[in-house]
Amino acid sequence: MRHSDPLREHPLRPVLAPRSVAVVGASQDPTKRGHQVLRALQSRGFGGRIVPVNPRGGTILGLSVVEDLSELEAPVELAVVCTPAASTPDVLAACGQAGVPGALVLAVGFRELGEEGEALEARLRGAARAGGVRLVGPNTSGLLNLSIGLDLIGVPLVPRGRMALLTQSGNVTLALLKEAATRGSGGFSLCVGVGNESDIGFHEYLDYLAQDRTTESVLIHAEGFGAGRSFLETARKVSRRKPVVLLKGGRSEAGKRAARSHTGALGSGDAMVRSALRQGGVIRVDRSDELLPVGAALASQPPARRGSGVVILSDGGGQGTLASDVLSEVQVPLAPLSPLTRDRLRDLLGAAAGLGNPVDLAGAADRDPHVFHRALTIILEDPQVSAVLLVGLFGGYHLRFSEHLQAAEEATATEMARLARRSGIPLVVHSIFAEERPPPLRTLAHEGIPVIGSLETACRALAALWERGRPTRRPPRGAPSALRVDVPEGGFFERVRSEGRRLLLEPELRVLLERYRVPLVQGRYCPDPEQAHQVAEAMGVSPDRPLVAKVVSTSVTHKTEAGGVVLGLTSPEAVGSAVVGAVASVRDYAIRSGMEPGIRGVLLAIHLPPPVVELLVGVQRDPSFGPVLTVAAGGTRVELLADSATRILPVSRGELREMLDELRIAPLLNGYRGGSPVDRTPVVDLILRLGRFAMDHPELVEVELNPVFVYPSRALAVDGRGYLDDEGQSP
Repeated sequence: MRHSDPLREHPLRPVLAPRSVAVVGASQDPTKRGHQVLRALQSRGFGGRIVPVNPRGGTILGLSVVEDLSELEAPVELAVVCTPAASTPDVLAACGQAGVPGALVLAVGFRELGEEGEALEARLRGAARAGGVRLVGPNTSGLLNLSIGLDLIGVPLVPRGRMALLTQSGNVTLALLKEAATRGSGGFSLCVGVGNESDIGFHEYLDYLAQDRTTESVLIHAEGFGAGRSFLETARKVSRRKPVVLLKGGRSEAGKRAARSHTGALGSGDAMVRSALRQGGVIRVDRSDELLPVGAALASQPPARRGSGVVILSDGGGQGTLASDVLSEVQVPLAPLSPLTRDRLRDLLGAAAGLGNPVDLAGAADRDPHVFHRALTIILEDPQVSAVLLVGLFGGYHLRFSEHLQAAEEATATEMARLARRSGIPLVVHSIFAEERPPPLRTLAHEGIPVIGSLETACRALAALWERGRPTRRPPRGAPSALRVDVPEGGFFERVRSEGRRLLLEPELRVLLERYRVPLVQGRYCPDPEQAHQVAEAMGVSPDRPLVAKVVSTSVTHKTEAGGVVLGLTSPEAVGSAVVGAVASVRDYAIRSGMEPGIRGVLLAIHLPPPVVELLVGVQRDPSFGPVLTVAAGGTRVELLADSATRILPVSRGELREMLDELRIAPLLNGYRGGSPVDRTPVVDLILRLGRFAMDHPELVEVELNPVFVYPSRALAVDGRGYLDDEGQSP
């Protein structure tokens, strides 16, 4: 790497683009990694200095061996540690003493094996930090930087290209490198096996790649994020400059929690990760065979331009219809072609052709493949067209019909690539002959046009280009600090914990929320249930002003199930009688459930009229991503409806409106079938204030308002609860 390269100043440059490498545990045995790493460095033509390190000394593969890192004659930037796991902390300590700034640890046997391995990894991390050594891994598949010939993975024939790859799986790494080598699916600039992410995290690699001039797109396979919030913030910045594509492992059971509340059930797991990635501008794929083709398309093609949709150009109706279905499923619209475009296509293709969208050549290219680029010329001139997907047999006409068509196909391939490049409109080609890689398809690939054998994957690649090209409608992230609040006095949560509780009682939560001006249904707390009738009289209970009575308990959280909620009370006497019955019901429910009743009184609140809609608004603190906001269809049927939207806090007003639009009950907010439309501003204000409250108090592991009654011009929280963190233990 030239000294003029700006990456020389990046903190990770010595690790990811080193000018000198020491191989600790170098070996004469060809079956050992300490030998294979040396051989791979030499065969790739690494131009930097290579120093084998082994106590026995001598020479290996013509290289003089240093017996100990302390004997290095000149500084080394990266140490590749090929020794067993148990020895690695001592090796990292030696790296620090020798002034080696980076180390890559190949060994396995750390936290993935349980408590002993976790303790060993902690020692390794401590040694690295004490010596100022940045650590890749452990449990890493290695590092590949083709721009400088650095091969610490040892996979031959990997093509050099414009994609960077970050993975947490050795097998996934090898599969993707092999796919690139054998299928011509694009090449790599850099590949890093992140491994256990013990020191250097995904966000730091991303930050490096943002400046790397050899990288045009970033592909990631991740099973988890050691620093999810940092990854999100970095991805948000990087994705504005370069596309980031991610395949997430562990999307099902590993992402679930034992939910003690609705928020936990609705906001956790894969839904939360998907929302986080969307906020970070990351394009997500769900299949391993999509990651490389989608990344290659994003690296080689421009984003979809402004327009109303994409055009499918097909030489067969069946595959064109299937492509339409797939694009519809991933929410990519088809462009309506103008009358002028249709007339020009009819003149070119004849009456038998399909002139809608998909455009079906209907055999017009069977004898003359030039028809493809002539039709493409017409389509690309239509201002409604954002991108084009070519579907069918192209590249194999000379195999299917006549070998004399090969020259025409190759010329057509060159011309289509030129047309797409000149127009600035992305082109993706699906061909059933893609696996055979005939010359016309190799021509397209050489010109940077994605050629994909799977119709569904081709559609997913086009969808990524569409997603990448959509203008950023989302304003900058919200600034909740602009809200006026009266921050509660210190010691509030300590008083709760002093009673051995994590659950905030509803009256306690109301005190806090009132200081944040969260709109709440009017209510009064009565510590002594026997005084409830007097409190009700003071509140003006009457047939025109009915009340709701809710028993307050430190152990029974689902009050309705326990008979602890009574509605429609219209007199002080009715309130007094109802409270006696409700308290008895909650006490019996707790005893049957093996709990102490923990009854602390009763909360009386105004009985509200039916709302336009009921919402749940909750915040759950995720250990990786921090506070996570969930907005959902609420009420007693929240689990049945399972209708929710999730974002990582903070959020802007625009993002909150998007969340409301994502709900299946959104039409109710717009005035469904003559109903009253809702002014969303009060709803957004309520959610923002709850989010500010949760962000201001990291002691809160969870807070939930359910239901929130939404009316045409106001929104009120009717019920709520919160939980305090206590060293990760359950409440």
